[in-house]
Amino acid sequence: MPLLRPVSAEPIAIRRALEEGWQGFCRHAWVMVSLTLMLGGLNLLCLLAYQHSGGLLERGELESSPRQLAEATAALLGFLLSGFWLLVGLIHGAERALDRQPPRLGVLLRCDGRAIARLAWSLLVLLLLLVLVRQTGELSAWLLTLLLPPLGDLPLWAAWAVLIYVLADQVLLLPISVLGNRAGLEAFRSGRLATDPHWLHALGLLLVVSVVLLAGFLLLVGLAVALPWAVCTLTSAYRQLFTLTMTSGQQLHQR
Repeated sequence: MPLLRPVSAEPIAIRRALEEGWQGFCRHAWVMVSLTLMLGGLNLLCLLAYQHSGGLLERGELESSPRQLAEATAALLGFLLSGFWLLVGLIHGAERALDRQPPRLGVLLRCDGRAIARLAWSLLVLLLLLVLVRQTGELSAWLLTLLLPPLGDLPLWAAWAVLIYVLADQVLLLPISVLGNRAGLEAFRSGRLATDPHWLHALGLLLVVSVVLLAGFLLLVGLAVALPWAVCTLTSAYRQLFTLTMTSGQQLHQR
């Protein structure tokens, strides 16, 4: 499948994305919040169940009883699936809200297996890359410490710089995977193609979305508002770069 190429060469308008995201969320706040509470609650229950099982997979204690291992595995899979399910539902809801089409809770709750698979594969590729960068930085720091101890921290700083670059470069990975029908390396390369020419704007969007999520997390209950707003903001930014707006008011997505 070919890369998803941006239809606009303009940088991301961060303020516009934030305002459009907030307006889209406010128009259908009860649907977005309800979806977040329902699937977010399921996600939290799965996390608690995994912790109650002892986190066997996390500690690698495979010598435990088969029942404990099965419970931990089921809880971990439920945690991951419910998280992806929530993100996919919110992205679809954000797209409809930005189009001024009322999103229906029953429709958003439908499990879109293909979109979940694309999102999971894209996030796995991103995670593997981040882990590779971090491990490379730590190994380089260890080797440099043996040769030139005063410079031992330089590879770690370089690794952090690369991590920040990659995260900003892939700020639109979620909507690209769900709405753009791209997955894995294709989604990664499509995001890089769109954000690289205006990387500082992508970094600014990442910081703004991170602040929104952090504020919601600190307020605890506010996360039910912050997460949909953040998703609506990312979806608005995605539409700025990848969506053609027709005069008839319909949206044409480049596939």
